[in-house]
Amino acid sequence: MSRNRQTPSLGWPPEDPEALRKFPDRPLNPDAKLFRVVRRGNGPWWFGNSMLGRFDLPAPSGTCYLAADPVSALLEVLSGDRRGAVVAAEFLAERGLRELRVPRELTLADLASRRAAGFGITAEIGTLVQYDQTQAWGSRLHGAGFHGLVYWLRHDPSRAEGWALFGPAGERKSWRRGREIPISRELVNRLRVECGIEVARIPRASELTIQDDA
Repeated sequence: MSRNRQTPSLGWPPEDPEALRKFPDRPLNPDAKLFRVVRRGNGPWWFGNSMLGRFDLPAPSGTCYLAADPVSALLEVLSGDRRGAVVAAEFLAERGLRELRVPRELTLADLASRRAAGFGITAEIGTLVQYDQTQAWGSRLHGAGFHGLVYWLRHDPSRAEGWALFGPAGERKSWRRGREIPISRELVNRLRVECGIEVARIPRASELTIQDDA
């Protein structure tokens, strides 16, 4: 019997992390530029374990999510705050973009490698909205000794890559905070030109005109 095409084809990870020791890997070195959108006042290196993220690890570990490109980083955080093709300027004003680098070379599991297919990986690992299965993969790969993983970002149709780094839960204050990149007119223009997304200020109540059609 053929598989129902509406059923996810992503496999579950093996129970024993040792079975993933030969999973395809990729180095992440300190020269690589990483991007993360951060709410103002917060540190950029936050390893969360709320279990609301795609590859969140349970306590006492956590996961930090980054993107390869500033527009990709913006698309990931704007996904739940868009109204069609419009983003509130106030949302961006509360956040900053940081260019970051890891302090040492890390070995990541490469979910974007074709060789990952032999372990049961499909591109659905970056798109499923039920995270129990993806979090299970994160947990097993962490148990296999990987420092994180590389995957395709869900909200960037250009197939941009994202990084999910593993480590103890909480803020990594000893890591360099990187360079702050203003969410400038240039970036806002890239959102408009490359993604068709406009940034607009929410009008105040005093600026609205109510028409009486009676």
